[in-house]
Amino acid sequence: MDLTYRRRRRRRAGPWLGAALAIVALALGAYVYLGAPPLIAPPATPPPTVAGSEPAPAAQPAPPIPLEPPATPLATEPEAPAARPLPPLAESDTLVRELATGLSSHPGLSVWLSTDGILQRFVATVDNLANGESPRPHLLVLAPAAKFRVLHRNARLYVDPKSYERYDLVADVVASLDPQRTADAYRQLRPLCDEAYRGLGKTQGSFDEALTTAIRSLLSTPVVDGDVELTPKVITYAFADPALERLRPAQKHLLRMGPKNERAIQAELRALATALGIG
Repeated sequence: MDLTYRRRRRRRAGPWLGAALAIVALALGAYVYLGAPPLIAPPATPPPTVAGSEPAPAAQPAPPIPLEPPATPLATEPEAPAARPLPPLAESDTLVRELATGLSSHPGLSVWLSTDGILQRFVATVDNLANGESPRPHLLVLAPAAKFRVLHRNARLYVDPKSYERYDLVADVVASLDPQRTADAYRQLRPLCDEAYRGLGKTQGSFDEALTTAIRSLLSTPVVDGDVELTPKVITYAFADPALERLRPAQKHLLRMGPKNERAIQAELRALATALGIG
């Protein structure tokens, strides 16, 4: 798999990830069922000068984050609030949109949910993130208009901070989600998520496990303040810092949203976990 990030595709990276994160929030309720260990705290303030970039996914993705067995049997899960009968998966878009509308009053969320096959796209996106892959093919409709920009300084190449502004709306929508309603929405939609996951041909593991891996990966993404240096590669860019270049593709996409937006998204994920009683 070619893990480089092509310049002509750069404007597609951030918003589709933001949409994925917003929809991931619908299913974060699964986390409470898994007895996961404490979520990773924000990384320490990085050194004054950190090399980074808006490059392509890592040439050699880091190994999958190991999962721990559920600390609490599923039989002891809290019962979800009474809900109307679920529709067939193929006819679930209307219900998903109704539930999602109650999660946030931000108009951007309804735009993200205007496509068809919402749960199927969500489950495929989570599966990609859990495997360290880019879910862009499932969310092409969410391409941003602005292009990626770089700065040339002293014969070196850096990410232009203005490029981060392309993702402000994404972070604002994610940060607007109501944690408790998000948990309730997942509990209602979970059976359909399981069905969609099996529809991907998954015969081993569970969707809960995939979701846990995806969320842990995003929360473990470092936040880089200051200059982010790039290395040109013909028609691609790479992070000049080897540690950043080794990140998984989805982590690189989150990193390219900029420190302010990344912190906002990670803070929302942690707030959702807190609302679910996860330490």
